[in-house]
Formats: sequence, C-alpha cells, structure tokens
Amino acid sequence: MYGYYLFLGRGDYHLAFGPEVIDHPPQTWTSTWDASDWRRRIDFLVDRLDADTLAILMNGFLLPYPSQRFPEVREKDHPNVQCEFLQEILDHARGRGLSLIATFCTTGHAMGYAKAHPECAVVAATGLKQRFVDADGRHAFNLCHHHLVARAYAIGVVEEVLTRYRGFSGVLFHPPEHFVSCRCRVCEQAFHVASKKSFAEASDRGIDAFYWATCMAFQGELVQRARTLLPSARMLTFDVPGPFDEHFDVIAPQISPMTAIVHWDYSSYRPEQYASLKECLRFFQTAGHRLIFTPTSSYNLATEDPEYGDKVVKQIDMVLNAGIQDVLYYHGPIWMEDTILATSWKPARVFSLSWMGCAEASAQRGR
Repeated sequence: MYGYYLFLGRGDYHLAFGPEVIDHPPQTWTSTWDASDWRRRIDFLVDRLDADTLAILMNGFLLPYPSQRFPEVREKDHPNVQCEFLQEILDHARGRGLSLIATFCTTGHAMGYAKAHPECAVVAATGLKQRFVDADGRHAFNLCHHHLVARAYAIGVVEEVLTRYRGFSGVLFHPPEHFVSCRCRVCEQAFHVASKKSFAEASDRGIDAFYWATCMAFQGELVQRARTLLPSARMLTFDVPGPFDEHFDVIAPQISPMTAIVHWDYSSYRPEQYASLKECLRFFQTAGHRLIFTPTSSYNLATEDPEYGDKVVKQIDMVLNAGIQDVLYYHGPIWMEDTILATSWKPARVFSLSWMGCAEASAQRGR
C-alpha cells in the first residue's frame, strides 16, 4: 500500500480549533471541493505520486453526506450534502486503480451529535478541568459507547455509508482520540457488573482499562457489522497514542487478528526519535496484527522544520526496512501540494496488497 488519507468533510477541524486552521484559503479545504476538484486531486495522487490507495473519512464533527438517519448533524454547506456527487468520485478513483477505504470515527469526534444529544456525551471525572470538557463534565465531542443512543449513532453512520455508497474494499475505524474515561451512570453500572466494584472503590487505572477494553469491544461490533455489509472488505483500526501504549494488554484482545493496526506517527520523523519509533512498531506487532504506518504529511509540518520533508522520507525508508510494507499518509482536511510532494516516498517496488484486493505490481520509480 502506498496511499493517502483525506477527509471528505471538515472532520475534527474548523469547529473546535482556532484561526490558524480556519484561515487557510478555501480552495485548500477538502470540504469545499466539488466533483471536478476531487477528480483533479485523485489524478494527482495517481499520476504524480503513484498512489494505489485512498482512505476517506466519512464522518467527524458533522456528516459530509445527505444523511437520512441523522439530518440534524449534516455538514449543511458541504457540496456533497447540497448536491450529492460522492459516488461519481468513488467510481473515478476505482477507474484510476485506487483501492478505497471508508474511514469512520466510532464514538469520538462527534461534536454535532454530542451537541444535539448531550445526554450521551462522555462525562469526565468530578472536578476534572480539561479542554473540551464543560462545567458539567460533559465532553464536547466524544460519546459514551455504553449509552444506547451513542451506540445507535455510531452503528447507524456505518450502516448508512456502506449501503449508500459502493466501491469500498476496506473499512478503517478511528477510536476516540482523548484521555478522558467516561464516568457516567451507565458506565458505572457496566463497570459494577464486570468488576463488582463501584467507581469509588476502584483505581483510576482500573477504570481507564475498563473504558478502553469496552470501547474497543464496541468497535469490534462495528467491525462485525461492516463485515456483514462488505464480506470481502478488509478491516483496519488506527491506534491512539497514549491509551493504546498504556492499555494495549486489554485493547489487543479486542482487535480481531484479521484487523490491521494503523500506527499513526505525529512527530517521530525527527531523527532523535527514530529509536523510539522502532520500539513502538515492535510493540504494536506483539499481538500478531498486520501493521500499517501512517506518517503525517499535512500542512503544518513546514512550520516546524524546513527540512521536514527529507526527514519524513528517511523515516519511511527506515520503517520499510523494518519490514512494514504499507504506508498510508495522513493529509486530512487541508490540501497542500508542497507538503505532499516534500514528504512523498516513492518506493522502488509497490508491495502486493492482495489482502485488500489489489493486484501485485512492481515498478521502478524515483523520488
């Protein structure tokens, strides 16, 4: 795999972050593109970068498609909501030889739904003061996976997208990206059933481990639903830095051996962190899952280091030499061709991805 991960809509940007994100020119936002814009960028990925895979985030804070199940959280100004064109784009991408991965946040990154249905938002520990947690302890965009309303939303989005659009050969799930374990009444009841303890009688670590084990168990239910709808599709999950490192012993058993783990690196392209990256890759391979590497190639890298492009390329070369055969770049909601080109690593050989239905191919390429 040599692919790119783009957001169809704004994802988790634009509503929660500041002007440094919002001020990018409109044409750079993937959420402003019409069908012709998407075709042009897809052709760029294939013709300039030799990409063979495109992952598309299908939800986020709002839904970038004309949802019938959840009209209250549509991204109303999105071109695909106003005049639906996504199927045309998926057909074009497949015609250009790209494998398509439908990407879903599970119970995280759901600001629109949490605002419309605050009763199912994550509740933080009493007295916790953290960004995106209000005075009542409600999280702004993470839903409680034990709450039936939240579960119905996560399942409903997956079902709606995978029945509305055709052409996906993979499904990638993104666990909640936060460090707040839910302490709501529903979670405490579930915890008591599992452990015979109340939250007051348990340690924070024990509660956190329970939260992540059950969160990933619910994600496993989403995986099974996706398998029912797309029997031949392959399943993938992102890891989450922090919780996955600390609680992998309870998380790993909840991830099917047939599900690949996508390790998303945020900043370890810096040479001084190469050693820790190698150790991290070995760590996430301990349970026997296929591992995919996701480097960041988005707009903000150029502000960090003028040599970031070469460093990312060297990092990817190191990852491939360590035996990781698949690279899926994160680029997200903002298209910046200079950072895409600067971080592009064109492999001498395109590795077989038969597990996602891609034919074996090899080609001599130069960066």
